[in-house]
Amino acid sequence: MVVVHCYVCGSPDHRPWASENGHQAVRCRDCGLVYVNPRPALEDISRAAQTGMHAGERSLAVTGSYGGPKRHAHYLSRLSDLFGPGYFHGSGERWLDVGAGFGELIETLAIASGGTLRARGLEPNQTKAASARARNLDVSFFDAKAPGERFHYISLLNVFSHLPDPPTTLAELALLLEPGGELVLQTGNFAELDPEEIPVRLELPDHLSFASERLLRRVLDRAGYELVRFRSYPMYPAPRRRAVLRRSAATVPERQCLDLWLRARRRG
Repeated sequence: MVVVHCYVCGSPDHRPWASENGHQAVRCRDCGLVYVNPRPALEDISRAAQTGMHAGERSLAVTGSYGGPKRHAHYLSRLSDLFGPGYFHGSGERWLDVGAGFGELIETLAIASGGTLRARGLEPNQTKAASARARNLDVSFFDAKAPGERFHYISLLNVFSHLPDPPTTLAELALLLEPGGELVLQTGNFAELDPEEIPVRLELPDHLSFASERLLRRVLDRAGYELVRFRSYPMYPAPRRRAVLRRSAATVPERQCLDLWLRARRRG
């Protein structure tokens, strides 16, 4: 385990926020970021990302399953809201989906663009990547920082909270974008809530931090992006979380169950 400081403001000052599965999440006293501290070592995080198994008081399995048409419909709705209907049709542009999972977004982009947008996925989880390749999708685990292709769009859906150092990762990804290229990012809006207000399991240490709109804006600016559009929605639950949501729905206001989606353009 590694003791870390807040990746937003650099402060070492924090207070306890929540504990789960033998791991502690703290809240930065200066900026409010919630993050796991101490957190697993980088090699343990990398291994867990590849196997889908995280260590704790109990083993945490997070691989999940293919979302199919329901996930496609969800993504089409969000893309239409962020970009407008028909935005990608016939575009022929290049898209990298980081943390591509089973490849549902790549399939959705093919639908949205009429098959013209060229998308590939970066996915460390071996089971997810193999499933995507079995459906003839270009999904693999590769070094995105190696010299090579640049992209018009890079997406991170449900990835930000799993990154050990999001500002550095986002800055590195900006270098893979064409001039004026855009980042599409989705994550939860939990940092400004108390843990008892959150209607789902925290799934520590799979999730390493929880941000908010205010903190995301700060991280994006530091990483070299200018915000294009910001949207928030009621949380879209994965199937394994719905039972938890149903048990909590009567006590948790809808405003607190938010998904954050954004477009941000590379500066310069």
